[in-house]
Amino acid sequence: MPFEKKLVTRTFEGIALQPLYTRADTCDLPGLETAPGEAPFMRGTKPTGYKKSAWQVAQIIAAHTPAAFNSALLADLNAGQDSVVIVPDRATLDGFDPDEAPIAAVGEGGVNLADLEDLDRALKNVDLTAVPVHLRAGADPLPLAALFLEMARSRKVALKSLRGSLTADPLTTWIETGSLPVTLDTALDVLAGWTKWAAENAPNLRTVRINSALWGDAGASAVQELAFALAQAAEYLRALGSRELTAEQLASRIRFEFAIGPQFFTEIAKFRAFRSLWTRVLVAFGAKPEAAAKCFVHASTTRWDKTLLDPHVNMLRVTTEALSAVLGSVDSLHIAPFDEVKGATDDFSRRIARNVHTLLAEEFSFTETADPAGGSWYVEKLTDELARKAWTLFQEIEGRGGFIASVRAGYLQELAEKSANEKSDAIAKRRLGLVGTNLFPNLKEKPLTPVVRDGAALQAARAREVRARRHPAFPPSDNGWNTRFTAALAAAAHGATIAQLTRIGRPSSQAEAAIKPVTLRRASEEIETLRRAADAFAAKTGARPKVFLAKMGPALQHKARADFSAGFFAVAGFEAIGKQSFETAEEAAKAAAESGAPIAVLCSTDDTYPALVPAFTAAAKAAKPGIKLVLAGLPADTATVDSFRAAGIDEFIHVRANVTAMLANFLRQIGALS
Repeated sequence: MPFEKKLVTRTFEGIALQPLYTRADTCDLPGLETAPGEAPFMRGTKPTGYKKSAWQVAQIIAAHTPAAFNSALLADLNAGQDSVVIVPDRATLDGFDPDEAPIAAVGEGGVNLADLEDLDRALKNVDLTAVPVHLRAGADPLPLAALFLEMARSRKVALKSLRGSLTADPLTTWIETGSLPVTLDTALDVLAGWTKWAAENAPNLRTVRINSALWGDAGASAVQELAFALAQAAEYLRALGSRELTAEQLASRIRFEFAIGPQFFTEIAKFRAFRSLWTRVLVAFGAKPEAAAKCFVHASTTRWDKTLLDPHVNMLRVTTEALSAVLGSVDSLHIAPFDEVKGATDDFSRRIARNVHTLLAEEFSFTETADPAGGSWYVEKLTDELARKAWTLFQEIEGRGGFIASVRAGYLQELAEKSANEKSDAIAKRRLGLVGTNLFPNLKEKPLTPVVRDGAALQAARAREVRARRHPAFPPSDNGWNTRFTAALAAAAHGATIAQLTRIGRPSSQAEAAIKPVTLRRASEEIETLRRAADAFAAKTGARPKVFLAKMGPALQHKARADFSAGFFAVAGFEAIGKQSFETAEEAAKAAAESGAPIAVLCSTDDTYPALVPAFTAAAKAAKPGIKLVLAGLPADTATVDSFRAAGIDEFIHVRANVTAMLANFLRQIGALS
């Protein structure tokens, strides 16, 4: 077999990974001699790495009410977490009070916050000067900024002592939902106003969020995630620059967020490449290279590869993902609890996830060395290749008019969807493995059950609380950002709700034109659908769908393909039966018919199939006309395949087969899947 096919691995980023890297691969790479803390900061922004301080343990808490959030937060802060991340629900981000919001929006994706009392309850007993707080404000920062800052003032906390971020990201909100309640120009005016105000009054709060993790969770490649982040950052630099904010000023106000994918070395290289690319962008906008050292990079383990099936494997996935982010020198990190994918977590799963931070920092000593991946010929070369490809794509986006124009045209969404489809195809054909799902499935392992939120009950309870303390409406203001924000701060102090604050801060009712939103997905969703169908079939009939393995001859002749067949069908929840082996095709066919299984797989070798197939298919179809017959393997000769089909073989299973599509068809044939 040719060297290129046998030993070279091609990634979804279009990079050909070689089996061996040498010094010759890195001799002409730029920046190879730079040290940690030196521009372009490929090796990190700090000269000593994590030696003085590790990354922030920035765990997200899945809770829907302020009281539940606070209870979990205090427990986690007392057990090792050292920063607070508040993710408001969709109702809050859209500017609705709980009694006015759509039922589905209350509690969707985060905690419902209606007024100052809610935020104060969520952060009860949290010392705002001791831990950084990261509050995601969606498209419009004014309502939550007014509540947070007024809460700080009520606790007599100096605004200049606040650390963390209160970030708005109208572009990501637009991409995520497909719409904005105001025009982009209006949203950018508001973002500029908040950034200027915070720079003067709360200088340690970052104000601009660039959420490239959205693309990673949608299945985009590492190159796309990098290029889209750069393009979005360039769009903000241009837009806010025209509103009297320089690139130098914005360098310390932006918070980048990335997803951590499952390809270990690619992810290390991604974070290293990003900082050098960001330095290049800032310089192009007139900033000094040293400004890039002020960047803040948050990373979250991706949802894309997390599974409901065999869920404890998620612990292994997040551990390797977290390690790649640490080796890439991120500033803060969320490691998903293994059950986060079901929509809720518990004390145990959060503790296990939190402990991964501790293990990486204290047990495995990854804080002791700055840029521990530096000097690896493989990592250095991969970093350079990713950076070059990402810069090329970034330039292409700029050539199309920039980030906003490309999103409006649907170009970036199409690129991400194409990448996701390529990955999904690799999952379906098992070129890309998900242990416990499409590889080595364990039918005895209990899958996670998605938590169905009782939206109506939650909305009713939250609505009662808010109605009991809601004050009369506050008049809107349209005299500029500072005037509106001053009015919002005063209103927040007097009990104004999110909806009332939104109306104060919204100078226009004209909405932005709708676009095609990004489609978030998980790699295992199709297979999980098949497994649920098989489980439902078992609950209805009292037994799992079965497949009979017709093993021919001695173990050496059939074992490899019998084991392959059992694992193949187990992906969709089929139970393989038939422990004995057979000497004749007629005996195997008789046993297959008597087993009651609707599917039988003939397991032997390519050499024996020409004699076995005609006899086996004829006898099996005669004994049980409706049985589906499958051959384990795929003959190389097309004529042989055609002759086997003519003899009665219905399908061939092999290493290049689309497992998902084939098993879905089998489930439909037996009535387990509609």
